[in-house]
This record gives sequence, structure tokens and C-alpha cells, in this order.
Amino acid sequence: MLAQRTAGVIQHEQLIDPDDHVLVGASGGLDSSVLLFVLLKIKDAFPFRIGVAHLNHCLRGEESARDEEFVRRLAERFGLPFHVRRIDVKTYAHAEGRSLQHAGRDLRYAYFRELACEHGYQKIAIGHTRDDQVETFIMRIIKGTGLRGLSSIPIRRGPIIRPLLPFYRSEIESYAQTELVPHVEDSSNQQDVYQRNFIRNRVLPLFEQLNPNFRERVLLLLDDLTTLNGLFEHDAERFLREEVRSEGADQVVQTERLKSLHPETRFRVLAGMLERVEPRFVPLRNHVRLIEQAIDNVKPNIDLALPGHVFGRKIYGSITFTKEASPSPIPGLFPIQSGLNPLDAFGIILEVAVTDSPPENIPDEERTAFFDCDRTGTLQVRTFLNGDRFVPLGMKESVKLKNFFISRRIPLHERRRVPLLLSDGEIIWVVGERIDDRYKVTAATRRFLKVVVRPNQ
Repeated sequence: MLAQRTAGVIQHEQLIDPDDHVLVGASGGLDSSVLLFVLLKIKDAFPFRIGVAHLNHCLRGEESARDEEFVRRLAERFGLPFHVRRIDVKTYAHAEGRSLQHAGRDLRYAYFRELACEHGYQKIAIGHTRDDQVETFIMRIIKGTGLRGLSSIPIRRGPIIRPLLPFYRSEIESYAQTELVPHVEDSSNQQDVYQRNFIRNRVLPLFEQLNPNFRERVLLLLDDLTTLNGLFEHDAERFLREEVRSEGADQVVQTERLKSLHPETRFRVLAGMLERVEPRFVPLRNHVRLIEQAIDNVKPNIDLALPGHVFGRKIYGSITFTKEASPSPIPGLFPIQSGLNPLDAFGIILEVAVTDSPPENIPDEERTAFFDCDRTGTLQVRTFLNGDRFVPLGMKESVKLKNFFISRRIPLHERRRVPLLLSDGEIIWVVGERIDDRYKVTAATRRFLKVVVRPNQ
């Protein structure tokens, strides 16, 4: 009997603990209705409590409203807590550039997890079956997934449990007929415009003409692939734990460490980093290949724009994944006078003073600079322009400012935000980095220009 076998699965896989509060995701269709009835039949033996959740996708008009009402009455019939939400999945899918099926899945799981957190459900039960395993396998092959995508649907992942996963849909149908389990039929299940339906209704029957045991063959292959994937996942999890560091919400790793990994492990590491930055982002092979090309490129600074408003930023020996876009360049020319000069665009204040007294020593500090005042003229601040040159302190010949930035390993996206102090249009200080040798204090200096940079708090 299906209920007894499901109880055995729950016990063997430790899907539900005593006194758990289990949220059943119910669409009103056959699989989720049978799941609810089976859990109701066995719940007193464990024991656990049940709640019911339904997400109305608002895709099928009156039929969607019918499904919602059906699940509501089913929950009321058994005196179960009922949770419902209506979401315009079509609008969401269009805004996010996702298919209706993927958008609906994302929103369902997000809603169920939200309910679990808010109402104290320890487990979320979903009505997937062995047939879903096979259909998903074929869908992923068609989409072009890599090895990572060719794994079994897990019977448990975090709070998500799938007690019916070991059973075929034919067993679910037989149980529903025997036990008179009420359910509603989704008319879209017969429409082959949806990829899963096309596979279920047209592709699988063709394979079974060639091999009646096709589904079993796929499931055996999935078992082998899942075992193989587990080895790479283990290595990836260890690397993520030991080598990837979090900087706020950003994820950072050394590129040479990434390059040392097996390609399959590296794929999982990069996917794991991206998912940490944006949980809704499902990294595909082409995304990872783009990142790997940036890692292998000889250019030290490369910016990448990825889906989900995620950005990759290769900066010399590391790569960072972030939700923060590169800051915009700071345009304009800012006049500087004696006294305090707030530069809000840079978040700093320049304090300028002229004195006849030489400093006791010339501090080698990033925030203070001294100049021979008689060599300076009109002071201004701006940022980097193509072709900029200056003579770094201690050198005799001018260098390109671009090359100086490279030598100081200043990231590309920050270079047009570094303040440059000018005298009559000539760079005399790359603020916080180096003054120009031509304007330094010498034994002949009689007046001293002191410039201090401070945060604008």
C-alpha cells in the first residue's frame, strides 16, 4: 500500500522528525493531493502536524481560481491551516526574462520558504515522483546542461522533502482511484506548448517504443551520475569553505587557486559563488565559460555583466562577484583654495595651508603632502584623462599615469575616481599615492604648501 511504503521512505530517509510541522505544497493536482492524503494517513504514527500552502499563478483565469478554492476546501475538510497567495507569474517572468515554468517554480519555492520561516514549519513537502526525475533529465539535456545538471532530484534538500519521489506516477494514479482521492485536472497539462508536457506526452512514449524499460534505464544512469557528481561537489564545498572569502555580500577568490581545480570542480565553485551572491541566479555553462575566459585572459582587469544583476570583476590576481555595479567616473574640474575644500564627489576634504616654516620632517604618509609653494600656481582637482603623465617622486622622467596605476595595482574601475591635485593644469599629486618630483620640497624651498586629505564625514 502506498501509504505504508511512503511511511517506510520517510523513516529510512529521516525526512520527518517527531513533532515536526510539515507544510504541504498543494496545487490541487493529482500528485500533491495524493501526497496530502498519504501524509494525513500516516501522520499519527510519527507524529507530525500538517499545514497546506497554495500559490495561485493567475495564469488560467477561472481555472486558477477553481484550483485555489479546491485546495482551500480540502484544507478546511481536514481542519488544516491554509496559506494562499496570488502572484502574476506572467508579469514576473517577463520582467526577469524567465520562462513561465521556471518563474512559477522560483516563486513557489520562495513562498513556501517564507511561510516556513514565518509560521515555524520545519519541512516543506513537495509531490515529485520518479516520472518527474525522468522528465527533468530529458529537459536538462535539451537545454544543454553539463554534468552538474544531470543528477537525481534530491529526496531531501534543506527543508524540502519529496516523500513520493521513489514512486511512479502510475502508482500515484492507482492509489488515487482506490482511495477516491479528489483532485483537479490542470487543462494546461494536455497542452504540448509547455516543454515538460511535450516530453511527457510525445517524447517519452517514443523512447518507450524503442525500449519499454526506458524510464528505469534513465533512473539507473541518474544514480551513477549522482554518485559521480557527489565527488566533485565534495571537493567544491571544501574549496568554497577554505579558499573563498566573503567581503560583505561579495564573494572573492584568487584566480590561480581557481585555475588549479579540475574543470568540473571549478564549475561548481563558480556556480556556488554566484548563487551566494544571488540565490535566484541559476548559473549555466556559458556563464562559467565566460568567467573562465576572463580568468585566463592576460588582461589584469576585466569586468563582466551576468544575469540577475550580478557583476564579475577580475582585478589582478583575484575575481570578485558582487551585486554592486562599478562606480561611475567622477567628471568635472574642482577649484582648490587655501583652507578647507570639501569634495563631496570623492568623499574627502582637502586642507590647504601655506607656511614659511619648514616641516620638522616630511612625513611619508598617504594623507599628507608638502610642495615647494613657489613652484605651484592655480590649484584644481580632477580625475584621470587619457594621456595623463607625471614624474613620480624619486624619478627623473615622466611616466604615463595609466602605467603608474598598473604598478600600484589600482583597479580599472577605480582609476577615474582617484583625485588628482593639479597646479596650472599639471599633476602634482596622485592623492594618497605619490607627489610629482618637480614640485617636491628642497633645501632651496622658502615657502611650503601643505595639503592634507581627510574623509568628508
